[in-house]
Amino acid sequence: MPRRQFQKSEEVIDVSEGEMSEFSSLIGFVGGPREPGCSYGFAQEDPAYEKAVSECHVIQEKKDFAEAVLLKCIDNKPLFPYMHFAQFRNVDYTHRVKQISDLARECSPTHGSLYGCYDEVYSIQKTASVGENRLPAHRHSGYIVIGFKLLEDAGKQGTLEKTWLQWSGAREIYKHSPRSWNLRRISLMRCPTHHKNGVAQRPFAYILMCEYGSILHPSNTIQALDICERLRVRNCGHIALYQVHSAYTSPGPRSSAHNSPSRQSTAFAQSAAAKRSQMLRGFSQDVEPQPVPESSTMRRNRMLRTRERSFQYPDEYYHAYQPHQFDPQEQY
Repeated sequence: MPRRQFQKSEEVIDVSEGEMSEFSSLIGFVGGPREPGCSYGFAQEDPAYEKAVSECHVIQEKKDFAEAVLLKCIDNKPLFPYMHFAQFRNVDYTHRVKQISDLARECSPTHGSLYGCYDEVYSIQKTASVGENRLPAHRHSGYIVIGFKLLEDAGKQGTLEKTWLQWSGAREIYKHSPRSWNLRRISLMRCPTHHKNGVAQRPFAYILMCEYGSILHPSNTIQALDICERLRVRNCGHIALYQVHSAYTSPGPRSSAHNSPSRQSTAFAQSAAAKRSQMLRGFSQDVEPQPVPESSTMRRNRMLRTRERSFQYPDEYYHAYQPHQFDPQEQY
């Protein structure tokens, strides 16, 4: 596996080729509805969101599934409101690609959606982030995603991939990404079979995934949207800014088929509960935890103690007013 290291501004950068040899990814762009919203201004259900969440459960049940994130686009009027980024691990490359391709057809992508299997061809990663979790879960994390399609007669992809730093925009993104965004990884993903493969539309041939740890912190969001607009002017790919909406992993080992029916029903209930609890919305460590709600009994005892402490004077201080009695023997 060829790897090159560069030293720049006290940071060591790894430029690797084919680093994730045991991993392949399902990248699915969930298209949104094209019809206008309700004219009366009432809130409507988001069909793209409902579809994306249901597909997360389908992805999670696959055998070789490792981990995934559901991303939400924060651009104005996005073409693809949600995006799946799921990783599958298996040493058998053919089996891995077939499982992801079957999953892409199982998700039944609509005419406005794009699903495909992708492999990491090249990557740029800081050595400081090698030991971190593979996929982020923080709500301030996000991705700049750029998708590229090829012409029907496009050839010499090997030569094209060697110059990926120039035409993909990876060099410009790395150069203009502030340190506060916490750039973790830039990956060039390639679809091994970029034909339709039984789905509604042909997926992107190449996808550039730029992973950040805090690009969507409130102090960075405006600048991140601005750099995406600048990239749209200079780049020929589809560019979007996505936020981590949900992160989930494999539910664990499945129960054996030789178990009794009672054990199978119990395992099914546990797996269903795990399925509901696995998908957690991204959280922020900058927000203080909310206090535990106080029970009625604890509140009553606290109020009684407060009332007892408020009456600290003896009873003689609370006699009614008595008028002064005139004493004739008093001398003035």
